[in-house]
Amino acid sequence: MAKQDGLRIGAARRDITPPRPQLVYPSGMQRLMPTQGVLDELYVEALALEVGGELAFLTTSDLRTLERSWVFEIRQAVGARCGCDPRRVLLSSVHNHCSSPELTAQSPPEGRAALDEANRKIVDGFIAACVAAHENCRPAELAYTEAKLKQPVGENRRVRLSNGTCVNCWGSGPVCPPGLKLAGPAGPDSTVVRLLVVREVGQKRPLAVLADYPSHPHLAEVPYFSGEVPGAAKRLVERRLGGRGGRPGPIVLYANNTGGNIDMHCAHPMPHGGALVPWVRRFRSSQKLLGGRLADAIVPAVKACKKFSRPRKLRHCYRIWSSAGEGPELADLKEALTILSGVALGDFAFLSMPGELFIELGLEIRARSPFKKLILLGYNGTGGGYIPKPLGFEQGSYEVMRGPAEAGEGRIEVRPGAFVRRAQRDAGDMLVGQMLRVLQDLAS
Repeated sequence: MAKQDGLRIGAARRDITPPRPQLVYPSGMQRLMPTQGVLDELYVEALALEVGGELAFLTTSDLRTLERSWVFEIRQAVGARCGCDPRRVLLSSVHNHCSSPELTAQSPPEGRAALDEANRKIVDGFIAACVAAHENCRPAELAYTEAKLKQPVGENRRVRLSNGTCVNCWGSGPVCPPGLKLAGPAGPDSTVVRLLVVREVGQKRPLAVLADYPSHPHLAEVPYFSGEVPGAAKRLVERRLGGRGGRPGPIVLYANNTGGNIDMHCAHPMPHGGALVPWVRRFRSSQKLLGGRLADAIVPAVKACKKFSRPRKLRHCYRIWSSAGEGPELADLKEALTILSGVALGDFAFLSMPGELFIELGLEIRARSPFKKLILLGYNGTGGGYIPKPLGFEQGSYEVMRGPAEAGEGRIEVRPGAFVRRAQRDAGDMLVGQMLRVLQDLAS
């Protein structure tokens, strides 16, 4: 393929809904009722960025998580088919708890085959979306903007008590022990959506929009596969930014990242249990309500974008390490593995990272980043578990109830019947330091 001058961008989407949903379970909420089917389809989206013969990919997906083996397979396949360095394929998932298929003790005998089939469709969907995005590349320009939410969507679910400790505030509110008082939120809410707007040169309407919003998007453990609030928000934004005369709207990508202590339960509490029909009806109303609040902020911000540019240089930085320290990239590495992969396009930066960091860590990254136009793509299939600031372990509550690992201890402990994650007290600060190193390398 001849070297192309100037920035070119393509966007694509592929369906990754399980082919036989009744035989598998959406992961993450310990559902006891057999899966009833699909409320709305699941998707993976991809942006291909090409300039001066250099190529990179940004992906988002409706999944709760990515399996580590998928990370290596997807990147190697996309690299081979598109002529791209595999480390420049940035992966992410949205941490949606009505998505990633899994088996439980109640799964039927044919569940294993259905799970393998569903997982194969996910991996192939990532690869196909990237290839299609590359094939769709056209001269394009970029803009970055931020949208302030007018109404709550993701709120800090940790409430500080008068003695300095914390309790969790789900949909029903916090439980205050006798003799203590509620002192207020233990941290900030998630009130800003960061946006990358892509349009074809010579066009006014966007080709694609990438939204970056930190939160826990799950609403309740309904026995259906669904895109939950992120899926609803993407559909609403696409419709509101749709073209005229039957032309489709832009492809909307939704990235989640540092929302470990942020929840949507607080903004619109969901029932747990009860009759299925009203349960699903309430779930749908929450999708519409909170997805609408996101769209109400995103759409005007996108339409107001005026400062577009065509960066002329693409740079990349990649870091990988395990609990044993930095080491080679091996798909079968037995220890916990963390990957940070960053791409800079002019003064725009994109960073693929693990998930479930507290929002305070995300705000610290942004405050210290050399890039003001920064998009974080979390839940990239490496690392995991809640990671607060060191004070979070002293405050307690759900996210840190298993306690921190002491220095030198392994970060993952396996017990019978449970998979217990134990982060070191300084794990958050260490990870922030590593991410800032990647961003500094990109800037230099």
